[in-house]
Amino acid sequence: MTTIKKVALVAALLLCVLLPAGAISAGAETVSDEAAYKAATDTDPHLPLTSDQQKMLELKDQTAANALSGKTSTTPAKGKLSAAGVTSPSTLAAAYATTAGIPLAANVAKNQTPQQTSYWCGPTAVQEALGQLNRSYSQAALAQELGTTASGTTAWSGGPTKTGHPVPDVLNKHQSFFYVQVEVSSPPSDQEVETYKSRLTADIGLAGVPLIGNAWTTPYSEFWLVGHPHNVTIKHWFDIYGYRISGGTTYTKYEDSVSGATSIGWHDAVPAYSELPSHQIMHIVGGRGYVW
Repeated sequence: MTTIKKVALVAALLLCVLLPAGAISAGAETVSDEAAYKAATDTDPHLPLTSDQQKMLELKDQTAANALSGKTSTTPAKGKLSAAGVTSPSTLAAAYATTAGIPLAANVAKNQTPQQTSYWCGPTAVQEALGQLNRSYSQAALAQELGTTASGTTAWSGGPTKTGHPVPDVLNKHQSFFYVQVEVSSPPSDQEVETYKSRLTADIGLAGVPLIGNAWTTPYSEFWLVGHPHNVTIKHWFDIYGYRISGGTTYTKYEDSVSGATSIGWHDAVPAYSELPSHQIMHIVGGRGYVW
């Protein structure tokens, strides 16, 4: 039996929890790299952003870029984007306002919480992010809103929410900072990595709000979240609470709901808080992406 076939036999489709092997498509046994493997096994519909989401994404990028380049000079107003004016350049400028430039390190409140079931990583990441935005909701309530299924799925797209993008839709429902999700190629391009770094530092360093990542790692991956097994396929939502810039490298700080989640056999290997170089995070979320 070839090495690839052995890997395919032990690989299991996992979304916050290991599921029985056999969820791999027939063509997956013949692939030799991660991009081909993901293409062969991807079942997400990858719904495009709505026109309003696309416009907001472009507006956020431009406003954040202006702030990061020092063009914004108003008084800092962390996370004050108005829910009633989410398409307003002035409310975005207020959210990203800075007078001192981007800090070399920043984070929002650390509040890692173990997921209460083996498949509630999505609800838990949203719970953590909302908590960092001073909103409190139970994992059970968020699981219902997100359409999380008992098979372990909090959809990247195609979920039962307003735009079909469950995580940003639920985040936007419960607080005033406008979130939109960004797909990342597998593997990510250099431009995607640099864009993520800018968005990370703008949201956390200027606006004081978290991000959420959607990991997709496989037996063919080069990088994994800290403590996650390498011989299975894992899809996992995680809260991004900070960053650090050192020696020209931008590190992403994140919290992992697997830590302390006793329903997951390998939870003891996973730290509550970790950091990885941001280019590694981009490879880890390749084929899915992040909510910004």
